[in-house]
Amino acid sequence: MRRRFNATFILLTLTFLALTACSKTAPGPAQPAATIPPAAPHEASLPPQNATAPSAPQTDSRPDTQQPTTDGTCLECESVTPDKDRGNCFKLQPGKTTRTKKGKTVTGRCQPQSVIYARCRSGINTCRLGDTGPIEWFECARKNKNTTSVPKAGSIMVIGSEKRHKMTTGHVGYVEEACPNPDGTWTLRFTHTNYDRKCHLDQDAKVIFNPKTMRAAFLSGPWKPWAKDLKILGFILR
Repeated sequence: MRRRFNATFILLTLTFLALTACSKTAPGPAQPAATIPPAAPHEASLPPQNATAPSAPQTDSRPDTQQPTTDGTCLECESVTPDKDRGNCFKLQPGKTTRTKKGKTVTGRCQPQSVIYARCRSGINTCRLGDTGPIEWFECARKNKNTTSVPKAGSIMVIGSEKRHKMTTGHVGYVEEACPNPDGTWTLRFTHTNYDRKCHLDQDAKVIFNPKTMRAAFLSGPWKPWAKDLKILGFILR
């Protein structure tokens, strides 16, 4: 009798434990995981909000056509119309080499010299005083009131004597373009020959000219390394 009771008690205990273990709250239906909709094509390429925006590209400050001023007006460049003389005025002719009676070798002057080229490009043939040098030409033109201190496209810029570089008679060249700058200076496009005393041609050199000091500096071309403070006499006009 006792054994039957014990077996019954054990069976009831096991049944109770089993029922207790199954009495935990069953989890509800599984919730679908949250999904992020794909970004639109134009949004996918946008940078994060805290990213630094790329800086705008830097541009050349030289006024190619117009330069704005503080009062909202524009300073316009003045350029010459391209013409056939740009190419035809330069035909390099090296100086002829000869020997003197004493056997010394002498090389004649090459062409075109700076004055000859400037006359051809500009068509300004005033003040022909024989073998006129740059400074002589300017002084004659000044007396005839054909000079100015304001650059003009198509004019001739006259550089004063430069003894350090053996340019004692001065030098001239043709102003292809003249652009006023807001600070009162001018950016010039300048073409000249015989810059090296070998009659070679330097086209479209960039030059900064200050009419207040009558000084100029070459920013490009063969003269750039040394021509930082050239004395300018003025500009010869047609």
